[in-house]
Amino acid sequence: MKYKIIAFLLLSNIVFSQKGIIRYGFIEAFDIGNAKGPDYNAYLVFDKNQSYYVTAKDSLENAQKMNEQKIYENEDGGGSIQNGMKSSKEGDQVVYNIKKNTMWSNILYRKQIYIKEIAPKINWKIEKETKKIGTFLCKKATTSLRGRKYIVWFATEISLPYGPWKLTGLPGLILEAYDTNKSVYWYFKSVEYPTKVKEKVKYMFIPTKVKVLSYEDFKGLQIKEQEIVVEKSKLLKKQFPQIEVITPKLNEMFIECE
Repeated sequence: MKYKIIAFLLLSNIVFSQKGIIRYGFIEAFDIGNAKGPDYNAYLVFDKNQSYYVTAKDSLENAQKMNEQKIYENEDGGGSIQNGMKSSKEGDQVVYNIKKNTMWSNILYRKQIYIKEIAPKINWKIEKETKKIGTFLCKKATTSLRGRKYIVWFATEISLPYGPWKLTGLPGLILEAYDTNKSVYWYFKSVEYPTKVKEKVKYMFIPTKVKVLSYEDFKGLQIKEQEIVVEKSKLLKKQFPQIEVITPKLNEMFIECE
């Protein structure tokens, strides 16, 4: 009996220490929507305690792809020109710790911005609709979060509450997610659970003497960045009077845009 108990405890430790990784494509299409924008690589590595998400990272892309100019057009013939892709050594990251109910994140917007916050409480509505993604039969769920309405597809076969970016809290791993305009769109590439990949379920590195913002501070920074764009547009109009100065919408600048 003693040997059986020891064996059970060892097995339990193995199960609970299992690590998984899911790889996504991430399309950022703030200007146009309809998933027409730069297509990044992203991944989420996780265990039962924590998840680590990253995208727009130098090492995940090739230099030619990051530097090439692309034109994205919408159905009305309008569009935008992208002079390369946003990328940094760190990437845009989100760390979610379940026990601490805390998120740490950073994004590159003119400079690297770091944020610490209580994990947002997301009110999910689980729908009856299902669809197959890879080998998984996924359930549909919807919610509103920080200025966007989201549709996600999650796999209960991997019953951990993680997803790309800050989309968490469902009884299964999110394999696909997008807002209703597909201004942001995460699509499934592959998943390994358990996995032996070298990527770690880690905390993000925050440089010393860098100010870490609260989420409320971050919202204030967004308004300041919006004002900077407007002022630059006004200066440009003095040189070119025919240009119309339009205040950019927050949903064309940031994922979080409430």
